[in-house]
Amino acid sequence: MSSRPELEPLSPNDHAVGQWPPQPVQDDTVHGVETKSSWYPRIRDIRQRKDGPKKGWKPLSMTAPILILLTILTLLLAGAIEVLAQLSRSRGGLALSRTQDDIPQYAMISYLYLPNIIAVLYSLMWSWVDLDVKRMQPWFELSKPEGATAENSMFLDYPYDFIATVPVKAARRRHWPVFFAGTVTVVIFWLVTPLQSSIMGTGFVNKTETAVIGTRSSIVPLANQSHFLTNQILNTGYSIGWHGQSYPSFTTSDYAILPFYIDNDPGESQLHTNWTATTTKLWTELDCWPATYQQEHPSITQWDFQNGQGCNTTIIINSNANLTMLYVGYLSSPYADYQLADIHNCPNSTHSNHQFLAVWASSDNSKDQFDPEVNVTALFCQPAYYKQEVMVSVATDGFRPLNTSIQPISPQEPLTEKEFNSTSFEFLIGTGMPMEQLLNIVRDFPFENVVEADPQIDKTNLSIPTSNMVGYALAPHNVPPITYGDPNVLHQAFNRAHKYLFSIAINQMLVNDSTVTNSTAISEFQQSGIIVSRLFSAIVEGLLLLVAIFTVLLLWSCHTSTSYLTTNPSSISRLAAIFRNGPETNKMFRPADHADEKSLKELFQNDKFRLTRDEYSNTGNVYIEKVAGVEVDPDERRFDKPIGYYDPIKPAPLKRGIGLLFGLVQIGALVAIVYLKVQTDKSKGLIRPSTKFEVLQILENYIPTAFATFTEPFWVLLNRFLCLLQPFKVLSRGRSESSKSIDTTYTALPPQLVLWRALKSRHLMLVMLCVIALLSNVLAVGLGALFNEDQTTAIYTATFTPNVGAQLDNETVFNFNNYLEARLKTSSLYQDEMYIAMANISSGMPLPPWTTSEYFFQPYTVDSGGQSNSSSTYNVSTRGFALTANCTAIPRSTIALSFPPDLDKTCSNDGSYIIDVAKMTMRTSATTRPSGPSSIEYTASLEPGSISESCSRAMTFGWGRTPQGLNMNATVEASFAFCRPFFQTAMFNVHHDAEGNVLAHERTSDVSMHLDEDDDDLQTNRMISQMNSLLTQGVPGWHNDTLTRDWINYLLFISLDSRNFLDPSKPPPDPNDLIPTIEKLYRQLFAILLSLNQQLFVPSGKEASVTGQKLTEETRIFMDQNAFIITVTVLSLNIIAVVIFYSRGIIFNLPRVPTTIGSVLAFVSASHILEDQEQSSRGSDDKSKEKKTYSFGRYIGVDQKVHLGIDVDPYVALVDPASLKEKKSLVRRAVTGDLRKRTGTFEPVRSGTWL
Repeated sequence: MSSRPELEPLSPNDHAVGQWPPQPVQDDTVHGVETKSSWYPRIRDIRQRKDGPKKGWKPLSMTAPILILLTILTLLLAGAIEVLAQLSRSRGGLALSRTQDDIPQYAMISYLYLPNIIAVLYSLMWSWVDLDVKRMQPWFELSKPEGATAENSMFLDYPYDFIATVPVKAARRRHWPVFFAGTVTVVIFWLVTPLQSSIMGTGFVNKTETAVIGTRSSIVPLANQSHFLTNQILNTGYSIGWHGQSYPSFTTSDYAILPFYIDNDPGESQLHTNWTATTTKLWTELDCWPATYQQEHPSITQWDFQNGQGCNTTIIINSNANLTMLYVGYLSSPYADYQLADIHNCPNSTHSNHQFLAVWASSDNSKDQFDPEVNVTALFCQPAYYKQEVMVSVATDGFRPLNTSIQPISPQEPLTEKEFNSTSFEFLIGTGMPMEQLLNIVRDFPFENVVEADPQIDKTNLSIPTSNMVGYALAPHNVPPITYGDPNVLHQAFNRAHKYLFSIAINQMLVNDSTVTNSTAISEFQQSGIIVSRLFSAIVEGLLLLVAIFTVLLLWSCHTSTSYLTTNPSSISRLAAIFRNGPETNKMFRPADHADEKSLKELFQNDKFRLTRDEYSNTGNVYIEKVAGVEVDPDERRFDKPIGYYDPIKPAPLKRGIGLLFGLVQIGALVAIVYLKVQTDKSKGLIRPSTKFEVLQILENYIPTAFATFTEPFWVLLNRFLCLLQPFKVLSRGRSESSKSIDTTYTALPPQLVLWRALKSRHLMLVMLCVIALLSNVLAVGLGALFNEDQTTAIYTATFTPNVGAQLDNETVFNFNNYLEARLKTSSLYQDEMYIAMANISSGMPLPPWTTSEYFFQPYTVDSGGQSNSSSTYNVSTRGFALTANCTAIPRSTIALSFPPDLDKTCSNDGSYIIDVAKMTMRTSATTRPSGPSSIEYTASLEPGSISESCSRAMTFGWGRTPQGLNMNATVEASFAFCRPFFQTAMFNVHHDAEGNVLAHERTSDVSMHLDEDDDDLQTNRMISQMNSLLTQGVPGWHNDTLTRDWINYLLFISLDSRNFLDPSKPPPDPNDLIPTIEKLYRQLFAILLSLNQQLFVPSGKEASVTGQKLTEETRIFMDQNAFIITVTVLSLNIIAVVIFYSRGIIFNLPRVPTTIGSVLAFVSASHILEDQEQSSRGSDDKSKEKKTYSFGRYIGVDQKVHLGIDVDPYVALVDPASLKEKKSLVRRAVTGDLRKRTGTFEPVRSGTWL
């Protein structure tokens, strides 16, 4: 290496360089050890001192107590996770509640934040250990007896390496403490911390707990069963079969089970609960076989049918009817046209008395109109009844048995006639009336008549009238009638009817048991809770176990690693205290003060160094010495660049390009999170990309936390660099106090924890970075808790097509009575709306689609778009129609004995006139005049006459009493409700399910009493008259019991659950007590009537489709509000910090980053700092008494040569960073941000960049 000419002596006029008194050439004897200018190996006596070797200094974090504590803490964390996992597995989840909103707040906060907080604090502890291990490794290498190469000691910079590469580098160099600590750090930062946020998540769990049955039900004794086998069963069956009503509790279309009820149900308050218990299943099956039949003569319509068991019957088949379907039971009844029972042709036997004949016939007169061809299908069937002990689950919302849950416990057994009155049941379903009807037992009005199914059968083109059971076999009408010609289809139709009517019959005959023999049951219910993933918990536990093992190994390696340090080498001054005792090494590094790191390593690549104790000093001083390498004169060990010239180093993380990239990442993350938040609020959650728990945990917890754990190391690295460079930044300004420069110990702690020290020194930029680095841990907490799942109602746009128009059809309305009469063959009373209202009021069965107790709504069909979901609900704007009874109370009064003879011959709109007609009807009624106190009910509207049609739109309800029913002149008292109904319509927002059942409705327009295009309200007035005529009974009759004689009073009875208003022993009721229920019933019956007869509306061809909403209950991803605020705040502060840090920047005036021992040594190797021992000065000069300050720049070293580094003021020439930069154009300076006003004062030195 060529030598440079000597520099001229400095002049006192040189700026920023003070005069140093001329000094003689020093003898290099230090502590009595003679040295030469050229290096030669020291020859030392290796004998130990009498008092033995001194124990070297090691950081507290590397001592046994701390590492053992960390090991125990790690195992405790793993154990805690395992405990939580086992609790979650055994209980199904943690903090189980009815819904996620019901989970206790403390549990949600603990689940969302506590694991992340623990992980962050745990990682901070390991950051402390990791930093100490990494910064101590060079000293461990130097403390080895044989020393270490410069690359593996003097130039180690593990704290500033990328943390992922540290374990690999350490393993190659066999630096086991760093390997163990670095591996643990990587595992904790990038595996444990993000994975622990995925251990727990919210979800639904199925809980199963034992319960006690408090009540069981059984069938009433055989002797009492006939009292329950009434046409109430047929009414319920009609509503279920034809109008889609729900089955009673513990009943299905195929079977019934004996009910059981749990006391103190553990799942009572939960949303979805199932009860599982042992009970008895009851059902029936039909055994059918083809009948042998023949026509008696081709010219007559009589057909003979034989069962092959000695039973023969003759049936007349109308050959002029297109389709005929018959059900012929065994027993005879006034309500049946045919029966099998015949003493000669079909005598009573154990087989025949339970059989029936099913016949289907079709006529084809296309070939011969007078002799049509008749095709007949005939089956003889015999029902069998069974029971079986089963284990079954029942859903408590309606107590519906779950078919898939049934598990037989015992073989099926016959349900004998000693247990079930099958004869009465078969008579009921075959004739439509109970056997007791033959005994002239009086019942309430709905049960005095056969259920009228003709309006429904009329839709099938079958000939009417037909057998009672045919209507139930056809319900619901979902196959063409012609298909019943197939014997299998015919068998299935009647088998289905027998099954569901038998199930309903069982439900009607139940009574609670006085004792419960088997009280064991299981309650299964769904709860929301915090679920611990077995997969992720096992992974984290394994990683923590690995951490514990590596901690023990770290403890061992730290214990076996020798350290000759006497104090913490945590500052420049403390490093100088070590350097000052090794003059030979100092000489070697003096020529390389302005070298970059790479060149510095190359200069000493063949050298080995060792940290040695001064065995001849009582102070225990240590120093660094060279122990091997090529002997080179220190003056010849030169850096091959001109003295004073160097390129300022710019560490990659501190470059603005990297800062810009990092800032864009932070901005992108902030924008993405805000966008997701907006979408979450707008769409009520984010759609889950998967339903697998582990996948969702990765997406919702692991990735966000991983982003934070990858962001934190960058801030830590920036912080670490600033901690390292802060003293040099202060020194570069000149005249800095030692406490704020060479004595600062920022590098001794994790960068996040030097906040207080930086604050005391007023290093505000460092304070900012410390805060941001700490907030990075908060960001991990926020991101880990940001996303969670919950049930929500998702809203989609859907298209709705109206089924009918919003206007009444004029022709259909005015011919409605004729339409109904044409469909009624066996009676003149249309009762379908009554059956539905009765089922709704008495059993809570739902009303027809698009119907409520107040309105019928214009029905729509939703376009599902090919995605049908029965659990979805819908919102659509539609029109509602209603009638309001508008009743007025007429108080109790005594009815006169006589009335004008022509009172009921005319029609008047006068209300008093209509009430007089009602009074006269009560007084003159001669129907069923019983003895004793009697009562009468009046329900009628007057037929329109020549004077005014409006009288037909008035409805009168009355209740009369007389003390003696047989005496027509006895006192009669009566009260009335006089009603003038009117029409109402309005627009509504209707919330309904997929079948059209209305769940809720909200009026969105004013109520109108008129329909568009209905001139003079002719259509609505006509509908009021039609409605009144359906409620009008026949001639009212007197009675001395409390049974009902018409539909409206029966509905009043089941609504009020009282017969007092019918009781002849009580005075007439106060109409004010009845009017609210009457008005409600009137409104409900009209809405049902419209729903059953939608032909009253105009077709929907001209109606345009409308847009509505589809609402589906979904589990979606939401953003926790608190976590969102934390995340957005931290990311915003990150962005602000990036802007501040990289805009103000760092003054780049160092030839290298002083990350290694050798780099710092090169800066102070020729400095007078090394001679400043024990705060002593070189003389008694007054200046020496002043407080010393220090600067970084160019100085004349102890060797009288110019050096770059740190020295005592006022003997340092500061370096102007501008002199180290190439000149830039104005445009380039603007682009790179160099137009900012320069701060600080840099006094120029002679010759610019060198002295």
